[in-house]
Amino acid sequence: MKSLKLHLAFAFAALAVASAAQSARAQVPQVAVDIPDGVPLRVAAQDFSDSEFEVRGGAIVIHLSGSLHFRHDGAEPVRAIALRVAAGEETLGGRATVTMPSLHATSGESFEVPFNLRLVRPLSAGQGPAVRIEPDAVLFASLAAVGPDRLDSIRKLTVLEMEARRDREHFLALWQRGGKPALTAAMQASLRRQAARPRLEVRLAGQGPATVAASEPIREMEIAVVNQPDAPLILESGSARVRGSISDAPQFLLRSRGGRAVRHFDIGWLVRDGDGSLYSVGSAPVTARASVAGPQAQETTGEGRFLIQPASGGEPSIDAMLAYLRSAQFDDGAVWVPSRETLEVSRLAEAVPVSAEEQRLSQLYRERGADAIAEELRKFTQSDQR
Repeated sequence: MKSLKLHLAFAFAALAVASAAQSARAQVPQVAVDIPDGVPLRVAAQDFSDSEFEVRGGAIVIHLSGSLHFRHDGAEPVRAIALRVAAGEETLGGRATVTMPSLHATSGESFEVPFNLRLVRPLSAGQGPAVRIEPDAVLFASLAAVGPDRLDSIRKLTVLEMEARRDREHFLALWQRGGKPALTAAMQASLRRQAARPRLEVRLAGQGPATVAASEPIREMEIAVVNQPDAPLILESGSARVRGSISDAPQFLLRSRGGRAVRHFDIGWLVRDGDGSLYSVGSAPVTARASVAGPQAQETTGEGRFLIQPASGGEPSIDAMLAYLRSAQFDDGAVWVPSRETLEVSRLAEAVPVSAEEQRLSQLYRERGADAIAEELRKFTQSDQR
């Protein structure tokens, strides 16, 4: 009898846990949106009814699915926004960032930000909203920005906007010179490049199994550099330690080209495998220890060990590396990005990722055709010039 009671107690406990988990899945997470002082936005609507909670051990996994509609009450058009999303501040997986570039929200207009995130919140977090969302930065058409900027969002949004303006000007010039046929050809070529571009999986070598034999020798690999004539920094040299498909973060020697100090920069990182395919690895994980200014060369290094593997599988290898300056921010906050002409002349355009704006425009072309692209380009360009 005692044994039966014990089994029943365990059964009821299991049912209670299952019921709590099922109930949690059915809930709509309470989302609080905090608008910082000085940010001219307000929440016009929000819908997270497709979201789910799932209890796992001592945490709740939140599948945040839905959207926020912001109304813009400021004077000049909003170009981009970065939102800080938090479910558990000190929890792995408890924070995320949602970025929306290439917006065109004028005063009095609303715009939508979609969400599709997986967040983790400790059960011990207590009462209060399950998720808090806060604009970290809002960028305007004049490139002025507001917000707490805890995540370095102003710089990142400015880089995205500068790339977007560069590419909009490129496609608008094609339209003006060659009309609809020229713009159609350019959009089709962009879609082909995006589809054909090989993809890499890059992660810290300590995360997941590495297939590189321990006996494989470590090589000190020189990194070829591509310098652009208008870039504010010159890459003198670079190197990295490589074993098979694993690379230690590279180090570079660089110096300023002009008199303006550069306080932040991104170095684009490309890898060529044994089959001759060139892959973009994103930005090399290096940071400036201090502003780069003057003719004296400075060394900058990164931290971490990275496993680089083709997304299609197969035996990976690193046969060569190449680097270029992807973006730079001066001490006064102004941002430099490579020109479209420089990328094409150096043939970097064949390997580096297309901008978020080119992806957006090419998708718009796929859905609505070249006339819709031309109208979009005119709308943005007129606003930018004002």
